[in-house]
Amino acid sequence: MTPNESKSHPVRSACALALAAITMFGSVFTVAAAATAPEEVLTKQQPAKESSAHTYLTEGGSFHVLSANEVIVVSGENTVKVLSSGGTVAEALKTAKVSLAEGQMTIPAADTVIKSDLTITVCDAKTVSVTADGETKDYQLPLGPVEKSLKMIGFQLGKDDVLSVERNEAVENIDKLTVQRVVYKDETTTESVAYDSVKENSDQVDLGETKLKTKGVNGEKAVVSRVKYVDGKRDSAEKIAEKLIKKPVDEVTLVGTKGAGTAGGAGTFTDSNGVKVSYKYMLSGSGTAYTAPAGALTATGNPAHFGGVAINPELIPYGSKLYVESVDGSFVYGYCTAIDTGGALEDGSAIVDCFYDTYDECVNFGRRDVNVYVIE
Repeated sequence: MTPNESKSHPVRSACALALAAITMFGSVFTVAAAATAPEEVLTKQQPAKESSAHTYLTEGGSFHVLSANEVIVVSGENTVKVLSSGGTVAEALKTAKVSLAEGQMTIPAADTVIKSDLTITVCDAKTVSVTADGETKDYQLPLGPVEKSLKMIGFQLGKDDVLSVERNEAVENIDKLTVQRVVYKDETTTESVAYDSVKENSDQVDLGETKLKTKGVNGEKAVVSRVKYVDGKRDSAEKIAEKLIKKPVDEVTLVGTKGAGTAGGAGTFTDSNGVKVSYKYMLSGSGTAYTAPAGALTATGNPAHFGGVAINPELIPYGSKLYVESVDGSFVYGYCTAIDTGGALEDGSAIVDCFYDTYDECVNFGRRDVNVYVIE
């Protein structure tokens, strides 16, 4: 062996390895391999020379195997396999000698760049006008169910999106389509929690009077709602959870029981606050209502006011504390004081005339049968 033969031996060995690899693994189309000569040879590399369909060999002793992809073209019942080392779907069709007829398309699209093994399907298609995301565009859709066709061309369709046709409607039956984008978002808001009003009896407050003990304060709660947006606009909301973050404070009102007494007298009644009250005597008869201008004086010289009633002083003395309610309990005037009189009271056509600030309130009271309890 001569010195020159010794130096070229690594190159021949590398080439042999490459060709053996291609022969043995001929069905593998994405291959990358390299065998190199000693470092001093690599520094003298020359431009590569093609040695096979997918192999390039350099004079410096390096070889490279080109990357090739297997492309399958399916057109009806025909299937063609070709190799591609780049290019687009349209170029692969030319290589496979497959032409698109009018009304046909490919999946994926003709301008798709081939980067890996790929199956190209030739489909019958139809142009459909699609309105979505604020614009209208013409799309070539493969024939078949609308939902499947849209997904085949890469059109993003959410599971909650609303279509103007059924999702399984055949593309061949439609010319246009509208897609409304539907998005659900969980949103948290703060809402007020109303306080409760509570009444407590108090013998420190005069009967028929009330006194505020504790002012009510509203609480707060966090409310989580699932909000539906259609094409970016709020459509509806459904509460899905809530949590109390600030407890409300009850409003407590003291109800006077001072002077109610339950011993002696003719009997007892229960007022609208639930207080059991004793009375001296009770009169039943017709009750009426009246009003007067502001500042008008009554028979006792007191200004007319709500809670001041007119009576027959021969039956009920002036200054008496009374409780008036309808016989059936459906209407309550409440606690009042006898401060006035009138013709109807004196002739017996009514046993009480209840004062109101407005004419409409008087009309609402009308004439009704009442019980007048004389407490003191």
